[in-house]
Amino acid sequence: MNTTRTLVGASLLLAGFCAPAMADTSCPVDPSWLSSPSMPTEVKQSAGPGDSTFCDFYQFSTQAYLYLMSQNSQGQRNFMDPSQYAVLEFDNQGNPANSCDATVTGPTLRTSLDKADSTSISTEQAGDGATIYAQDGNVVYYDVRFNKAMCNLSGSAVELQKQNLINFPGGTTEIKAAWKVLSASEISSGNFVTQPLTISGQPQTLGLVGMHIAIATPDHPEFIWATFEHQQNSPDCEPQLVPANSQWTFASQSCAAGLTGSLTDPKLNCNFNNPPENQTAPTGTPTNICRVFPYGTGSGDLKADQNLAAITAQNSGLDTLLSGSSVPAGMAVLSKYFNVGALWVSNIAQSSGGQGVPNERGSLRLANTVAETTFQHVNLNSASFASNCFGCHNFVGTGQTVNNNITSQNLSHTFLDIVIGKGEAIDVTSTTPIGSNSAAQGICQGTTANPGVCPNAASNLKWNGQWTNINSSAGSVCGCVAQ
Repeated sequence: MNTTRTLVGASLLLAGFCAPAMADTSCPVDPSWLSSPSMPTEVKQSAGPGDSTFCDFYQFSTQAYLYLMSQNSQGQRNFMDPSQYAVLEFDNQGNPANSCDATVTGPTLRTSLDKADSTSISTEQAGDGATIYAQDGNVVYYDVRFNKAMCNLSGSAVELQKQNLINFPGGTTEIKAAWKVLSASEISSGNFVTQPLTISGQPQTLGLVGMHIAIATPDHPEFIWATFEHQQNSPDCEPQLVPANSQWTFASQSCAAGLTGSLTDPKLNCNFNNPPENQTAPTGTPTNICRVFPYGTGSGDLKADQNLAAITAQNSGLDTLLSGSSVPAGMAVLSKYFNVGALWVSNIAQSSGGQGVPNERGSLRLANTVAETTFQHVNLNSASFASNCFGCHNFVGTGQTVNNNITSQNLSHTFLDIVIGKGEAIDVTSTTPIGSNSAAQGICQGTTANPGVCPNAASNLKWNGQWTNINSSAGSVCGCVAQ
């Protein structure tokens, strides 16, 4: 995979990424999403049967975001309500713990996002072990939440076939959030969505700096992937897009002022987008981060104009709504955040990926600066890997012979952690057909030098001796359990 960190320009002459002051009525925000919040169940089809517009997808994202952020009578936001969304737990060794029981007993925060670590746990930065620190030196923590119905979904290919399931059911929701410890002045400013937690025995107030939301619907089992950030996070890498004298959480004022957008040496210009890896200390050297592609879009990307118009209309419309006189308690703070973009596929019969990502729509270069810091240089023309959401969360189209996106363990990394954390076995599809018990050992477990399906799915997994070809949509599967 291409993880180059050389700064390149976004090639978009945008007026920054903050929402305009006036609402854009071309893609309106429904006031009822704020006054009577509800989670949407499907993307509208405004362009005719089976045909949704870019606006439809961004309206879906906004409505879902407002529901998740809305507060109950106790002042608890829906996405932090354990009766609706469980928080992913792990043990002190970093292995998945039971997140589906009635109590939270294990750790829930990580300081980097390294799925290539020694476990399968998915509460880390995408793809590598990047650890980022705000300008006040405080580390960024990550947690993951998911809708409770995922606890009841079987990891067995045989059981899934009985239920005629090849994709995650509509309503399946995964949320990954990035948090920083707030200073006293940041707390008093009221500019952050907050979460009180005890860290290393000390009470702390965490402020939300970024959030991924992935939601499956019946028409879109690939999930609609949307990401949000705090407006104060990072400047754009293009110098003409950086507002003068801005204060950034993840860039010093002097470093932001020196951005050129065309550096060939990432060590120059304050070492932007080049954080250290696998750090565990709660404080460290501040990280300088800039946004490579505003709104996850390059100027020559497919339907870029439609995508940008829908995003900016939703951002401006929401800001206008939030500036009203009757905003529900706790919701005005959302004016400090913005929708970076969303991603989905055009035809669910076809898979995601491929050179030029021809079946993908939306912000094709989507990345969150505080959750995918080093994966922002999305190369859509790569023959092997485009590091947007589908680069790591591959969707297999329903038209493919082997098309079970549950047993693939590729579309949702969190599902594997949920099942393994409960102490259950999970089936993982093998790309090599299994024809006999003797072949299964080498395919499912493999060797230290050539790991098989189970340890490749997560290095803390081993083969449990079981395999089957009985589920045609899943192909051959290996039964895997925690070591």
